[in-house]
Amino acid sequence: MGRPGHITKPDLPPGAHRELIDLLHDLHLRSGRMSMRTIGELTRRPHSTVHKALSSPELPDLHVVMAIGLVLANVVRSSDQDALLDDVQERIETLWKKAAHEGRPPAVSTILEVVTETWAEFSRGEGMAGWDINQPDYSQLARCPFLSVTLRNGLVTIVVSTPDWAAIHAVEDPQQWHRLFECAVIKKLDYFLHVWVEHVPGFDTIAIPCPPRRPTSPTCARSAACPRHGSGGGRSD
Repeated sequence: MGRPGHITKPDLPPGAHRELIDLLHDLHLRSGRMSMRTIGELTRRPHSTVHKALSSPELPDLHVVMAIGLVLANVVRSSDQDALLDDVQERIETLWKKAAHEGRPPAVSTILEVVTETWAEFSRGEGMAGWDINQPDYSQLARCPFLSVTLRNGLVTIVVSTPDWAAIHAVEDPQQWHRLFECAVIKKLDYFLHVWVEHVPGFDTIAIPCPPRRPTSPTCARSAACPRHGSGGGRSD
């Protein structure tokens, strides 16, 4: 059950969110461990909302933590109450904004801007100087326009159009440069994301047609698949 007025801190990594929770818990301790119900009444919020803000690993809304912090600070004894309230308000707002930046991925528009800029740099041969890898033909990368950039579950998928075999070879083979491209994007965004580059052929004769299927027995059905392209139609992973 736990002791009345005692709240367990959430397990958070180092950062602004943890500093914010530490500040609120320190104010709660200095206030005499005011009950969640009393804080809820003073902030005009459900006591469950107060408890979640102080114990959940999720970042609460700014107006919630601000109300809790000011209510607690108002109870804490101080020689200059107004100065204490102003200091608490400023610290909560600063820490919350930093925590919000730390915990949320960049907007898709920002990612698109950074990816486009980085792709242009790599197309000019920048970003890979000094690396001992098989580098792609930069001029071919410049010929591959973006079709889409999506973000889902921490994975940025970049789809580009490849006009011919030379462009396909530059994008696909070899792929060591993909990791360097990913690192450059991460550094600019200041946020860790996995970046995956795919291509869509932009011309009709991308694949040599497979021969017509002939009736086969189950034991040799596998040999009927196209040995070169399979079902991929021009992309090999």
